[in-house]
Amino acid sequence: MLLSAVAQDTENHIFPIAFCVIDKENDASWTFFFQKLKSIVEDEPKLCVISDRHISIANAFSRVYSRAHHGLCMRHLAENLRVNQYCEEHLYLFYSATKAYTVDEFSEHFAELKNNSPEAAHVWF
Repeated sequence: MLLSAVAQDTENHIFPIAFCVIDKENDASWTFFFQKLKSIVEDEPKLCVISDRHISIANAFSRVYSRAHHGLCMRHLAENLRVNQYCEEHLYLFYSATKAYTVDEFSEHFAELKNNSPEAAHVWF
């Protein structure tokens, strides 16, 4: 299995930062990866790491990076909602909420998602 970290610059170019080959995706392998990554990417409040919802990523990230922010990839969340909650017809509401620029705009879209698909809203939060 391959773990990797990439970055995006101000012109939206994506470039690789680090990779690691592991035998199993678990807390230990992700902790090892983040510890090595931390030697080149500082733990600071303006750092944001986006990933899928794998619990080992969240566990290891919070152990190694205490000041940075961990966010979830909206594409992975949408796929989980589509496959696991069977709410494909309401995904436009999910994407509207994830792309909101204000808390009020987010709340409006999320309330609509919750009204149309309560199980999807529950899974998201």
